[in-house]
Amino acid sequence: MQDIPVRRFMSTKLVTVAPADNINSAAKLMETRGVHHALVIDGATLAGILSSADLLKVALLRRAGPTDTPASQDEALDLRVRDVMPRGLVTIGENRGLREVARALSLGGYHALPVIALDGTPVGIVTSSDLATLLLEHVEERVDHSATARTKIPAGSHADLAEVLNAADAYLHSGQSAQQHARLLRAVQRAREHSGTTPLALSA
Repeated sequence: MQDIPVRRFMSTKLVTVAPADNINSAAKLMETRGVHHALVIDGATLAGILSSADLLKVALLRRAGPTDTPASQDEALDLRVRDVMPRGLVTIGENRGLREVARALSLGGYHALPVIALDGTPVGIVTSSDLATLLLEHVEERVDHSATARTKIPAGSHADLAEVLNAADAYLHSGQSAQQHARLLRAVQRAREHSGTTPLALSA
C-alpha cells in the first residue's frame, strides 16, 4: 500500500463556528450535527478547533451550589468559543499522507487535524477515528489475504505492509479508546505473524 493522501480519508463535512459564538450555541450545533470537533473560522481564516473535550472542561467549570441555575451560571460565565478553544493550531496539508497523519496524532496529544489547501483554506478534517478505520481496513485485508492463501505474504509486499503497520504502530501510541486500541493492536499482531515483518522506526 502506498502512503495514502489524507484527502482520500478525511471528512469534508465540516462544522464551523465563530470565535465570538456563545459556547452553548456551539455545543448544541456540534450535538445536532453529531460531531466531536468544529473548526473555528474568523472571517475567512481558520483560527482554531473546538472539541468535545473542551466542552467537557466548560461543564466542569459550571459545577455550582444548589441555589445556582444553569441560566445564572451561563450568564455569569458568558463564555465564547474563543475563551474555550485551545491556543495554537496544528494543521496538515491536503497533499500529506497517512504516515504523517499517524505521526502527528500520536505525538501531538490531540485527536483531530484540520486539513488545509495550499492557499490555507480548510478543506477537511481528519480524526483519530478516521485513521483507526483506515488502518483496520488495510491491516485486516492483509491478514485475510494471507490466511486465504495459507502462506506468508510475498516478499515483494513486505514493504507495503510494513508501511501500514508502521502507521498503525504510531497510532497505537496516541491513547485512543480501549476497545478501538485493542482491536487495532490484535490486527497488527496477526498481520506481523503472517508477514514476518518487524516494526519500523518512524523517521524524524
